[in-house]
Amino acid sequence: MANEVKELPEKFIGSFKLSRSINWLLRKMISFASVTKVFSHSDETKGAYNLCNLSSKKDAIYKNWKLEEEFQAEGLDGKMHKIKFDFDPATESLKETHIRIDDPNDHGETYTYTVDGDTLALSMANGKISCKRYFIRE
Repeated sequence: MANEVKELPEKFIGSFKLSRSINWLLRKMISFASVTKVFSHSDETKGAYNLCNLSSKKDAIYKNWKLEEEFQAEGLDGKMHKIKFDFDPATESLKETHIRIDDPNDHGETYTYTVDGDTLALSMANGKISCKRYFIRE
C-alpha cells in the first residue's frame, strides 16, 4: 500500500448486527441466520485488534491481530486459514483476506469493510462470486 497505516480508525470499532433490510436472495448467498461482527481494540496487545464473527452456526474469533501482519486461525469452515487485515486510507476500507493453508490451489476470499455512519458494509468475493451484506451498529 502506498500509505503506511498502523492504526484502524475508531469508526470501525464496535458491534454490528446484520441488518434485515437486505433482500432475501442476497441474505441466502451466505446461509447464516444471524451474524454479528464485533471489532475491538485488543486488551492484551498494544496496537492490535480483535474481530469476533458471531453467528447462529459457528463463531470465529480472531484475537490480537495487527494491520498488515499475517496470522493463522480457524475459519468459519473449520479449516486453518492464513489471514491478513489491511486498511486503505484512500478508500477508508478494511480488507480481510483468507487463504486455506491445506489447499495449495486455494485462491482465497476477500472481505472488504466500509463504514458509513452506523452502517458497516461488507463486500465478499471468492473468484467470480461476490455479494454484499449490511450491518447496523448496536
